Amino acid sequence: MDIEVRAIAESELPDYGRSLGRAFNEDFTAEDWEVERTVMEFDRTLAAFDGTDMVGTTGAFPLVLTIPGGSLPMAGVTQVSVLPTHRRRGVLTQMMRTQLDDVRERGELVAGLWASESSIYGRFGYGIATLCAAIEIERSHTAFAHSHQPSGRVWLAEKEAALEHLPGVYDRATAAWPGTLARPANWWRRITADLEHWRDGATRLYYALHDSGEGVDGYVLYRVKQDWGSGFGSGIVKVREVMATSLAAYADLWQYCFGIDLIAKIESWPRPLDDPLQYLLAEPRRLNMRVADAMWIRLVDVPAALPARRYAAPGRIVLDVRDAFCPWNEGRYELDAGSDGATCRPTTRDPDLALDAADLGGTYLGGVSFGALARGGRVEGDAAALTLADAMFGWGRPPFCPNVF
Repeated sequence: MDIEVRAIAESELPDYGRSLGRAFNEDFTAEDWEVERTVMEFDRTLAAFDGTDMVGTTGAFPLVLTIPGGSLPMAGVTQVSVLPTHRRRGVLTQMMRTQLDDVRERGELVAGLWASESSIYGRFGYGIATLCAAIEIERSHTAFAHSHQPSGRVWLAEKEAALEHLPGVYDRATAAWPGTLARPANWWRRITADLEHWRDGATRLYYALHDSGEGVDGYVLYRVKQDWGSGFGSGIVKVREVMATSLAAYADLWQYCFGIDLIAKIESWPRPLDDPLQYLLAEPRRLNMRVADAMWIRLVDVPAALPARRYAAPGRIVLDVRDAFCPWNEGRYELDAGSDGATCRPTTRDPDLALDAADLGGTYLGGVSFGALARGGRVEGDAAALTLADAMFGWGRPPFCPNVF
């Protein structure tokens, strides 16, 4: 079977959408693709062809990822699919090969994705770098642990008025938070797009803003899905995103959500693992937090990616990196980190730690420890080297990616 992988022309987008929809068992509409066009680049939108038939898809968004101590461009891998008729024939491998070669040629040091199935991407060098939680709490159990007096006012704004404030709050709230992504104007258009068939029977997207007296310092995006089946208002508030620049504003916004009339439950996904909400509540267990993998990271250029971030502790360590899929990364590297930055260069020294590129990608944002990976049989090395690596790579706050792409 001869498969050709190439970038699609804009005129081929309808075929691309049909192929992706058949693989994901969804019917994408022209409206869906009008939204997606705002962030797509056609020279990075690839398809696999069996003759004239499109049988696989994948794309990459140009993103900017916050990393410990800075930020860098990232290829945001998305829309990965293979038709049921062509699975297990090497189509996905060929698309991943073409895509990662392209990412490397563009000079992007890392690629990231959200996986539809967690069994797929490890063999291509992607490792779980961030986790997230889903929460679901009954309104009757949303009391705060301590008395809370509002620190400001909350009001509802229409979309265009809200968009005058959302980017500034988001930028301040996520500054220096590893895993978060920059949101230029086109991404705000995508995130706030609100097609009716996306609502699953809920309302349009609501925008509640918070002001503590010195300007807007928080917001919540949410929908409400009503339910009168019991004869009483038993709806669900579906919180899309909460961002605030202070704990007081954050608490006010959640208190607002908990006080909406005619509801019985509040749901939200994705939430950060260290969500302050679990410490604000009197009954945090009632959040029913469910944790799962979120963004996966692939280091496309190991010796350039490692010194691009900062390290929490000084140290020198030799890593033996195995990378069968991107063999240009394979080898031993001496990482030397200090207060003025880090260097990473090939070495012939004996390794302190040995691991696959996927697991190194998992540690890159500081949220996955080498010690945990070693306990799971994924990293080889002695206790002293593991302790040093964790001290170097660890970062203050667990990484979090609020953008599902």
